[in-house]
Amino acid sequence: MSENKRRRRRRHAVRTENYNIQTLHEDREYGLYWYAWLWKILRPVMIFLCSALIVIGLVKYGYDWVYGNFLGPVDETVQDKQEFIIDEGQSVTAIGNDLEDQNLVRNGSVFRYLVQLENLSNKLSYGSFQLSPSMSVNQIVAELTSGSQTRERTITIVPGWTCEDIADYLVTQGALDSADEFLTQCNNVDRFVGDSNALRFAQDHGTLTGRKYALEGYLAPDTYRVFLSASAEDIIATLLHQHNNVLDETFYANDVQYQVDETGAYAPVETYDSTLNMDQTIVLASMIEKEAKHPEDYAKVSAVFHNRLNRGWQLESDPTATYLFGLNHYILTEQELSDQNLYNTYQVPALPVGPICNPSEAALEAAMHPNMEYINDGYMYFCATDPATGELAFAITLDEHQRNIAQYQQMWAAYDAQHAQNAGR
Repeated sequence: MSENKRRRRRRHAVRTENYNIQTLHEDREYGLYWYAWLWKILRPVMIFLCSALIVIGLVKYGYDWVYGNFLGPVDETVQDKQEFIIDEGQSVTAIGNDLEDQNLVRNGSVFRYLVQLENLSNKLSYGSFQLSPSMSVNQIVAELTSGSQTRERTITIVPGWTCEDIADYLVTQGALDSADEFLTQCNNVDRFVGDSNALRFAQDHGTLTGRKYALEGYLAPDTYRVFLSASAEDIIATLLHQHNNVLDETFYANDVQYQVDETGAYAPVETYDSTLNMDQTIVLASMIEKEAKHPEDYAKVSAVFHNRLNRGWQLESDPTATYLFGLNHYILTEQELSDQNLYNTYQVPALPVGPICNPSEAALEAAMHPNMEYINDGYMYFCATDPATGELAFAITLDEHQRNIAQYQQMWAAYDAQHAQNAGR
């Protein structure tokens, strides 16, 4: 071995024996590990950032879960708003339960906790609000405490509805708790006789005896705004007052019309001189409303009924025969046709004892002003065609009427069968 090699081995042995922690740090600082000082700074920063990201992720996951299950909208796709009513004195718990029952919030208790947490209980007011399933709980809380409520509700009474139909409708709208409350008042003549000119007229002429409901026919169909706290008595009074207005515009109106003749002179249009009094006109209007589905047929139906009255014929109106039964079909049974009641115009000689529904202003107009062409031509009959269209077929002679019946009777039977099937489901 050469002397040089021995020297190198001795230096390497000496260096190995003197290598310690300090020399290691020096090598890392100036050699391969020169960035150790940077790692000392970055390492705690990276640990903090990673921890923060984990915490943020957990918090976001937790919030998303809570929002999706408790705070978020029930259905973001449903944008249509619905009426939500807070009754006077209703508790926050009851409000939350109603919101949940009406599918406006996911959890009624969460609504209560938010209201109480934000100390908003005193800002909740009774009234009617417009809310949507697409609103979050926070949005609903903001709406219910914003003072945007109304203390009224909208109700719509449809022409042709009976007192029982109106009562059922008001219950479904939440305006009344029981239909009986309304129907009982519909026979309270002493309470409402001062509110209705028509009711006063009927009482004075002694024609209320035998009627199912004394107020039938006098509850004007229309759209109304009534207070949320309105009772059956309040609602009836509102409808009766509107009926007074309708009578002023129809029965008491001076509606003489003029036409230009061949010489250019103005001449009054031929009108029908009805002998019916106000109460009889309302009764006839209720029959017209039930028989005709289209307003353009009202005056034609009126002409047929007036022609039959003038000849002393029975009116033979199907809706009068089924009124007490509460039924609605096209082919009547022998029992219905022969039933001895004061409404059945197959049995009574003229008009029924009272109205069979609450007619529209258009039906009242038609009762007073029948179609003069049909009056003069002597139309005596009509029947339904296809129930799906609601159209009527009119006839002058019995033979023509019987041919119409033969043509359309199968359609009536099919309609009645389908109607009965749907009702039985």
